[in-house]
Amino acid sequence: MIDKKSPIPVYFQLKEDIQRKITKGVWEVGQCIDSERELSQTYEVSRMTIRQALGELVQEGVLIRQKGKGTFVCDPKVKQKDMMSFSEIINKSGRTLENKVLEFKIIDTPQELIDIFPFEKVYKINRNRIVDNECIANEIVFIPVDYCGFINEEKLTGSLFEILNEFGYSIDHSKSTIKAVIMDKRYKGIFGVTEESPLLQTLSKIINRNGKVIFVEEATYRSDKYMLEVNISRREGFLK
Repeated sequence: MIDKKSPIPVYFQLKEDIQRKITKGVWEVGQCIDSERELSQTYEVSRMTIRQALGELVQEGVLIRQKGKGTFVCDPKVKQKDMMSFSEIINKSGRTLENKVLEFKIIDTPQELIDIFPFEKVYKINRNRIVDNECIANEIVFIPVDYCGFINEEKLTGSLFEILNEFGYSIDHSKSTIKAVIMDKRYKGIFGVTEESPLLQTLSKIINRNGKVIFVEEATYRSDKYMLEVNISRREGFLK
């Protein structure tokens, strides 16, 4: 199972094999996997190597350690690390997505958005993003009516990025703030749950290649179902 002569590190081979077993259902969601000692004997590698492989899988949200009990398989999270639409992420993961429109109307541009959108009217779009029959995210989007021409509720069951592409807008990047939110009664209703759990909320300006803000989005995600990976690099010459 492990080729110790391979240029691929042993811990990485081990990590891939454990992930493969989870995918095949050898260990199912919520199930405790073999102990470090058992894995060490099975794969004939050191416990330090086992610990390194398991540590990376824990960081990636594949496994979770419970003190005194063992290491368990996590319910898979939606993981976003690139500038992709939510629809693209789900499609690439092979899961099913349903967009449920909760609110769709034309409103006067909110005062806090006047500096961003100097227009009289904007669309307000409130949607739940349902993955494999479970609500993972709620998104509230504001986009100038002048940018989109005609949009109806039926179109919004698909990808907003694709709708914008139809109108000639190519999304380049976003500027976002991120914060943790406590699940209150309103969010319990939105997500259809009874127990409290942490939420992750982003407020984003979605920008095209010309530096124009196309829409503003407030997105709230179940943090037990969604992972946002942020890569930060220091620009050369920024600090001296």
